[in-house]
Amino acid sequence: MNRFVVYIIASIACLIIPLFGVLYGIWDSNQPKIGPVGDGNANPTIFQLIPIFTTFLLGIINLPIAIFRYKKHKKSKSRVN
Repeated sequence: MNRFVVYIIASIACLIIPLFGVLYGIWDSNQPKIGPVGDGNANPTIFQLIPIFTTFLLGIINLPIAIFRYKKHKKSKSRVN
């Protein structure tokens, strides 16, 4: 596994992990809470969502670049051999 494959895997991880984070946050905020915590529905604030959306955006931007660089590397490798 070379660095181009790791680059693609990291880009896909930047797409998948924030989705799980948002889904877990929404699920957790809708769970009933009892005791001193209260029963309020505390949805994630914009400041909590900025890092998640930024990571997702980086994954969207980097995935096509990673695939392009991998194809370019594969072509140059086949020309040398």
